[in-house]
Amino acid sequence: MNQTADILNWHAKHAWQPFTQMKLSAPPVIIDRAEGLYLIASDGRKIIDAVGSWWVSIHGHNHPDIVNAVQKQLNALDQVMYAGFTHEPAARLSHRLSEKTNGHLPRAFYSDNGACAVEIGLKMAFQYFVNCGRPEKSKFITLENGYHGDTIGTMSTGARSVFHKMYEPLLFPVFTAKGPDQEGAIDSLRQILESNSHEICGLILEPIIQGAGGMIMYSPSYLKEARTLCDQHDVFLIADEVFTGFGRTGSFFACEQAQIWPDIMALCKGLSAGVVPFAATLASEKVYQGFYSDDRSHTLFHGHSMTANPAGCAAANASLDLIDDTCMTQIKWIESWNQENLRTLCAGRASSLIRTTRQMGSVAAMEIALNSGYTGSFSPNFRERCVEKGLLVRPLGNIVYLCLPYITERSELDRIYEILEETIVEFGG
Repeated sequence: MNQTADILNWHAKHAWQPFTQMKLSAPPVIIDRAEGLYLIASDGRKIIDAVGSWWVSIHGHNHPDIVNAVQKQLNALDQVMYAGFTHEPAARLSHRLSEKTNGHLPRAFYSDNGACAVEIGLKMAFQYFVNCGRPEKSKFITLENGYHGDTIGTMSTGARSVFHKMYEPLLFPVFTAKGPDQEGAIDSLRQILESNSHEICGLILEPIIQGAGGMIMYSPSYLKEARTLCDQHDVFLIADEVFTGFGRTGSFFACEQAQIWPDIMALCKGLSAGVVPFAATLASEKVYQGFYSDDRSHTLFHGHSMTANPAGCAAANASLDLIDDTCMTQIKWIESWNQENLRTLCAGRASSLIRTTRQMGSVAAMEIALNSGYTGSFSPNFRERCVEKGLLVRPLGNIVYLCLPYITERSELDRIYEILEETIVEFGG
């Protein structure tokens, strides 16, 4: 039996992959295993995973501490209904996440993916005001270029991009403020709140970095002012830290760079380091008390069969153990190495092909001087060419970015930039 041929045949006949035009996509690379920064293909090739496999593998692949924690948990308890029952990994994780927010967000509601974590946050904000007898406060403010997921709620509160435009008839209306990197951004937000706060329950945003919108980075001062405006107008601040949380920006949570805390925070990706699908929505005590009632109709009506899965909780606890001072120092080193490599890249053979660069924490991005949108051919073609050379990247349109695991070494990062320069020059020629 030719296993490779079988896998590719099964894939071609039965698979349907996310954000992939299956008719136009090349046959996939079969990955047998992974270790650290590397994916090992079935043909023996080693591929550097420079995007953390969609931003989740913050500690690299198959980190032994996380794998061992999950295996140990599975030997004791695999799953139990998280309603009327609890277990040590969930209770401990809830306590630790509260501690990581300095007690500002002491309540944790668990789910299994980032979009759901955000969706839960939207439902919390909406239902809070219903429970409090103020159902007119039912709408949200979102920011230009924002992205929060692909459920109906998260699409509604994200930018009407190419990803979501065709679903417009399904989406509910929102107020849209200028992107946080734009001139007049705070004035735009202030005007919306001053005119409409009586019908607004929440402002949702990605702190410091708008990820899928193009790795757009902005000043912490915007967050600080947004926090103040939300307080003035009795509007909940919902922070989507699905991407930015757990050290990504150089601080444990991105919100900390502005020295503020939201009312609701969505977490995923780095929470379990991609080992087990797992997510959390953290809430302030004020939000929680809006549901804590003798009236059963005030219950938060949301749930998942796999809520607080013990293996997911074990992975999250193990991931938290790894984000210590040494880890945060390594992120600062990666930030410094990115700065150096981006300067070198912009002074070398690819200089005329790079419009702008930006970096923060373990994230770096460069805009390639090609007019290629999210549905253009540049991204898949560039990705394929890089994979051939042993590097996994996945451009957002003409934005080539790195989202590096915290274990990345200087020599590995230098090799990544060598491949990027070579490939950018090829495409520019």
